[in-house]
Amino acid sequence: MRILLISNYQPPHMGGIEFACDALRKCWTRLGHEVTWLTTDIPPGAVPSTDRNVRVRAWNIAEEIWEINSPLVAPWRAGLIRRLAANHDVTNIHSLAPGLSSLALRTLVRLGMPTVVTQHVGIIPLRSRLLTRLQNLMIVGRARWAVRNGILLTFVGEAVRRWFIEHAGIPEDRTWMTPAGINQSDFYLVSPEERRAARRRWHLPENRLAVLFVGRFYEKKGMPLLKEVARRCPEIVFTFRGNGPDDPRNWRLPNVSVIGYLSAQDLRLLYGAHDLLVLPSVGEGWPAVVPQAMACGLACLISEETFQGYGRDRHMFMVCQRKVEEIIRILRQAEDGKVSLLHDREALSSYAQENWNWDRTASIYLDLFRRLLYEKCSAPGR
Repeated sequence: MRILLISNYQPPHMGGIEFACDALRKCWTRLGHEVTWLTTDIPPGAVPSTDRNVRVRAWNIAEEIWEINSPLVAPWRAGLIRRLAANHDVTNIHSLAPGLSSLALRTLVRLGMPTVVTQHVGIIPLRSRLLTRLQNLMIVGRARWAVRNGILLTFVGEAVRRWFIEHAGIPEDRTWMTPAGINQSDFYLVSPEERRAARRRWHLPENRLAVLFVGRFYEKKGMPLLKEVARRCPEIVFTFRGNGPDDPRNWRLPNVSVIGYLSAQDLRLLYGAHDLLVLPSVGEGWPAVVPQAMACGLACLISEETFQGYGRDRHMFMVCQRKVEEIIRILRQAEDGKVSLLHDREALSSYAQENWNWDRTASIYLDLFRRLLYEKCSAPGR
């Protein structure tokens, strides 16, 4: 098949959607399909546009001001989308949020293009209640409209799927699960020798607990909580991999370091070098960094809200309320050696490899694409 993959962003802009699209592209290409990824040119200096990796000019005002992942794309780019659609069999759009994705969705519905839309997260609480309400109305309304127009809607987490079924009134039989996976050639168990070398590379003392955060530096990710945790736990080393407006460098804490973009190979080693991953976020589907970290052998401390995006095998995670005192309590237990998960690296990696596999998820998409193509061929007048 010729597959058109569309998202608002692409690496080096980092997030779960970007990880997912990159992994799916690799899987489909490996299976012999022709994939074109259409995205924006954000951030500046990103990989140049090519025939198979088409990047359009956009402005990232909404993310910079309100932490909303909705780049502003010139509406006349709809002509480019139409031309690309004419050269492909099916389309997979990631996110119902405004931006390139929503422009593409409107264009493809008008064309009657077989399309699967993947929603990764629910409604994310923003600093402005008004913007949160507008976001709710816009995305819920777009979900209803998409399903009425024959679009297949998929979700990476069951909690997000249930939310949309309840709040958008979407028929349950018009939704599917396409769970987040792991690119198992990129993320796998870090050996003890690799771990020791990686700790030296990132200057992590052997006698101090090393805590890692990977993601965008946003309030919804728990950055204000982690700032207070780091301030009150000066003996613990905190590493932040990512970027965004709530930059930990501005905290001016001696136990905090920040790392920018890393290749998958280096990110694997960064996971392996640390003692646990912390992600006290809200509004997530199922963050890609959690399966990645566990595949490398790293235990994960996540919020109750984030865990609900997965919702099973609670004993394989450290789950806490989004409270500073609760996070500190668990970190103290980890320092004292009372958290068994920190020492079960092989078990964590095995669990991740068994439960999250992008090849399986890529096959679910292919089945949905074939269903859409069959429906299109079977339509009256065909």
